[in-house]
Amino acid sequence: MVLKTKEQARANLEQSISYIPQRYVDGTAAADWKTPAGSDQAEANFNTEMTKVLSGKIRQKGVQAASNADWQVGCKERGSAVIGERIRGALEDWSREWGPKYDQVVTVVKALKPSTTDFRANIANRLTPTVEAWKRASGKL
Repeated sequence: MVLKTKEQARANLEQSISYIPQRYVDGTAAADWKTPAGSDQAEANFNTEMTKVLSGKIRQKGVQAASNADWQVGCKERGSAVIGERIRGALEDWSREWGPKYDQVVTVVKALKPSTTDFRANIANRLTPTVEAWKRASGKL
């Protein structure tokens, strides 16, 4: 058996950068993610695995095994390079999804009673209606 060296394997991976993105686009365009992901079997699988994760404290163990410095380096070197483009790409969705909710809240906020020196009155008359407006606009009230 002939094995590639690590350098050869890396070179092959690096060369794939030129065609993998289009294969990904083509593959996802032809795929049906929603039907299998929304099935009862998928939900049962998810529940089974989440039970294992929670009972075994897998998330916590992973966090404890990770280095804060490695996370910070990853954020700096990888995350910061893409975050602006991801935000730019999400602006239309953000406007469509969040904009109407914001408009509903603004209407409520404009009608709030004036602020007073009584913090309890401010909570009842200003904070509570604002939070309720966000919850209502989000369909959670």
